[in-house]
Amino acid sequence: MSSHGNSDANQDYEEEFLLELGNETDMVDCSAMDYDPFIEEEEEENAVECLSVEKVAVTSDLEVVETEPTIYSFKGVFCQRHFRNQLRPRETFIKEICGNSVAEVIQSLWEAGKDLTKRLVIFNENGPQWSEKEKPSVEDASQFITLQYQAKKKNYCTTTLTPRLLQRWRDKTIKVFVYTYSTNIETSAQFQQVLKQLVTPKNPDRAGANSTRDDSMLANELRQKHPHLEGFHSSWMLWANYINSAEAHERESMRNAVNPPVEISKYFRWVAVSEAARLQSVHRGMQVAQTVNTHWANEIKKIKDNVSMALTLLQGAAQCIEALEARSTVSSELITAMQSAVQPEEAELSRSLISHVTDCSDVDHQ
Repeated sequence: MSSHGNSDANQDYEEEFLLELGNETDMVDCSAMDYDPFIEEEEEENAVECLSVEKVAVTSDLEVVETEPTIYSFKGVFCQRHFRNQLRPRETFIKEICGNSVAEVIQSLWEAGKDLTKRLVIFNENGPQWSEKEKPSVEDASQFITLQYQAKKKNYCTTTLTPRLLQRWRDKTIKVFVYTYSTNIETSAQFQQVLKQLVTPKNPDRAGANSTRDDSMLANELRQKHPHLEGFHSSWMLWANYINSAEAHERESMRNAVNPPVEISKYFRWVAVSEAARLQSVHRGMQVAQTVNTHWANEIKKIKDNVSMALTLLQGAAQCIEALEARSTVSSELITAMQSAVQPEEAELSRSLISHVTDCSDVDHQ
């Protein structure tokens, strides 16, 4: 029994020794006190008090969904670090990390902490430079995430995680350090160099933002790179300001984008640059013109049909008028004939009565 127990103890000791050897450069004495220029004492206390434990999954009715138990699980306290020897990083949130394999645990770590990362920074003879890969992925987890077992104050990289180690961490609290620009930044001096050369504006104004001169230069550069776009000078300045206001690690891709962002695309007009594109544009324009012309032709046809119908009604009315005029003429001729046929004549009685009529003198008015 004694020899068997000693062999297990030796095996455990050898495994811990190898892990310590592989992480020797990551060892940090967290018991020491140091001044952190990026966080004030009160802010750190408030951040620790406001830690929120995230749930595994929540339905649309805000009911917690119980997931199946996994082989490995521990409570991760996520902290954001700007450089490796930053002793008092800000604690951002707590999340339950779980998985049935080492790869699943690493995936869970990355999904939880990827929002704290920005872009990989590498150092060469010219100083810090952005990596060609703009957006880090789970394959880059070893360059952005380290873990610390608080009981032993030991740091571990994701590449040194083993099933045996994860089994020991089950239901324990592990600190997870997520690096903003990767673990390549080791000191505060290097971080300040990154801020100076890659993040902060070259010629800031009084407010610390990019100056109008920088926006104007970038606007001219955008105008030269995008001959297929037309816009006012204010539109190009708006695009330049949109880029300079974005995160530093996103500006390069935004500057090389083929088209402006959707939010400001309405301020630009696309123009054809090749003969084929110009002909296609003309063809589309002719199609639009034909559609508009067809619409007007249909309206004109409707008016013409209405006028034709009105003319038909007027012609019928004119014929009726002519018929009435002819009828009136016939009636007039008939009346005239009847009038001439029945003229009055003197008879014997009338002549005898006339002979008896005499003239009398007017004695009353003399």
